[in-house]
Amino acid sequence: MSAPESSTATNPAEFDSFATNYDEELGRALDLTGEDKSYYAEGRVHWLKGRLAKLGLPLPATCFDFGCGTGGSAPYLTGVLGALKYVGYDPSAESVKVAGIINPQEGVSFTADLSTAKAGAFDLAFCNGVFHHIPPEHREEAVAAVFASLKPGCVFAFWENNPWNPLVHYLMSKVAFDKDAQMLFPAAARRLLRSAGFEILEHSYKFIFPASLASLRPVENWLCRLPTGGQYQILARKPLSAGAVKTADRE
Repeated sequence: MSAPESSTATNPAEFDSFATNYDEELGRALDLTGEDKSYYAEGRVHWLKGRLAKLGLPLPATCFDFGCGTGGSAPYLTGVLGALKYVGYDPSAESVKVAGIINPQEGVSFTADLSTAKAGAFDLAFCNGVFHHIPPEHREEAVAAVFASLKPGCVFAFWENNPWNPLVHYLMSKVAFDKDAQMLFPAAARRLLRSAGFEILEHSYKFIFPASLASLRPVENWLCRLPTGGQYQILARKPLSAGAVKTADRE
């Protein structure tokens, strides 16, 4: 029911070519759901805000958007969550250029240079639909970079497309930049996050009903544990101290 807003962390040239027509390409795939990309971008961040509140966690003042693409999440991470500083990283220089034009507001910046994201600088890290573009052999390196970006005790909101949902496979088949995607099952994503040192707080599913069934969307809150939604979110926390990861992390 959703689609990525980010470009690959390993093949920036591929996404350079999509930077100027990204919305058009994505929109064709999302037509079947009856919604556009802003519905999903805003919905993800509202869902994140609610889950943080449920866990008793504070809203972030600083946010690192890993694989930000053309910056579609930036207005919501700053507006809905209230982050005062937002840094979007994407290896596609053309995507970052477009993102800066679309999002000129104060406190928001974009970069194609990962080294400019200072270690331990952020209260929240966020990604959406990034890791299915990263070859499996490079995923540990990518998640380690996110881990390093966070302050101890702070959270990584990891969004991915749900491989249990057949409609998601169909939608992704309609998107040119998803043709080589290698999707991650939630259990594999949790293992990946743990391998970097994260503590898994929870995972949930979102975006079950298309626009034609919008009247049923309120019940999604009750169904968020079932693998039916178009996407899933894993909330993972960087421990306050090394070796502090709980052994009782939920599968």
